[in-house]
Amino acid sequence: MARTSGRAARIKAIRKLCASGTIFHISEAARKLGTSEVTIRRDLADRANGVVCLGGYLMLAQENGERYSLSRAQGTNTQAKIEVARKAAQLIKREDTIFIDCGSTLPHLAACIRSDADITVVTQALNVAEAVARMEGVNLLLLAGTYHPSSGSFSSETALQMLKKVNITKGFFSAAGIHEKEGVTCFHFHEVAVKQAAMARSQQRFLVADASKWGKLRPATFAQLDEFDLWIGNPDP
Repeated sequence: MARTSGRAARIKAIRKLCASGTIFHISEAARKLGTSEVTIRRDLADRANGVVCLGGYLMLAQENGERYSLSRAQGTNTQAKIEVARKAAQLIKREDTIFIDCGSTLPHLAACIRSDADITVVTQALNVAEAVARMEGVNLLLLAGTYHPSSGSFSSETALQMLKKVNITKGFFSAAGIHEKEGVTCFHFHEVAVKQAAMARSQQRFLVADASKWGKLRPATFAQLDEFDLWIGNPDP
């Protein structure tokens, strides 16, 4: 029987570390495997083994931001997403100007808005815009630009300039991961600038994410948890 090579054994061990969506920094993985970062990078160089190294972090290929699918995400943890979105919607008051972030959770918040809400909705998310565009009591400000199908959102320098002129009373932000050390994260780097600009313009900031996001680390950090007034969905409030 042929012996398993050292490379194959290391890749198997890395895949085990990254099971269930866990993301490890390459230095931590090297320590656990008793090898060097250089060796791990060399092992993963062909990207054909189901594990990728992005920004110094190791993750299964399906967790890589380049392969994130909004349509797939919309079908996971649906009930938990609906519950946190409903709680968030209760914070909206008449004459508010609210920012609704992109992702698979916050369209459920948009669905909770009354047609006569008398609010302004600011968003870069196509699915949110579609949900509120025909509501008579909603003034929609769409932050348009280059469309990114992977996240269902737009980004542009024009959008960032628009945000500088908007007074947002409440900002509702999504996250793909919430990590104790690295903060609140998302899959795509193109989301970061818009999220951060909207946070800077929001009088109150709410993180709307179900408990499954805790402990997950995605490629792009856009905030620290203490920058939010409230995490709606916190498993340990």
